[in-house]
Amino acid sequence: MSLCLYAVCARRPPALTRRRGTCGEPLSAVACGELVAVVGAVATAPTLDAPTLRAHDAVVRRLAASVDALLPVRFGTMFANAPAVVAAVSERHDTLADALALVAGREQMTLRVFGPAANAGAASRARSTRVAPTTGTGYMRARHAADRRARRVPEIAWLRPALERLVQAERVERHRTPPLLASVHHLIPRGHAAQYLAAVDRASRRGHRVRVVATGPWPPWAFASEDVA
Repeated sequence: MSLCLYAVCARRPPALTRRRGTCGEPLSAVACGELVAVVGAVATAPTLDAPTLRAHDAVVRRLAASVDALLPVRFGTMFANAPAVVAAVSERHDTLADALALVAGREQMTLRVFGPAANAGAASRARSTRVAPTTGTGYMRARHAADRRARRVPEIAWLRPALERLVQAERVERHRTPPLLASVHHLIPRGHAAQYLAAVDRASRRGHRVRVVATGPWPPWAFASEDVA
């Protein structure tokens, strides 16, 4: 038997022994110092298909609803035994603890930003015309500038004032597959999804060059630290 890791929590979820994992297996807790890993013992790794992914998401959702702070773990993360889980979590203890503090009492909303292909094309052309740095310092500055650009979504500047009282943290993914320009993940206080969706809807009625689609609430997938694997 191997252990499938579902989440890392700040404390043990209640009634865990009555919960089931993706394959119907009982869930259990592995103490990792101050943190708790939620695992299920399975004979083989779960199959990567749509029904199993939905089942995994449902397991994580139920766990997230039962505790104040939870970090979901990538689907199909497997370990040979409990000591291997402890070692992996302990190695990233500080990073995981910081991430748990960030998501405590919060849930994730996601904005998909759609716009004309020309927007992405212009950005691509701009990238291609930049002169490559010739020194180490220049390279690091270029990397820093590129990272900063990747975290910006100026296309939704018109939306930010409507959300600023709800959004407590943000993660951005720029895409190169127009019309999808970016995914913007927001952490908001739990229980405020309706207000967030209503704010997006009101702001979107005024007409803009881009279209946004808001979904959620979700467990904080985009705010989990690096994969525990």
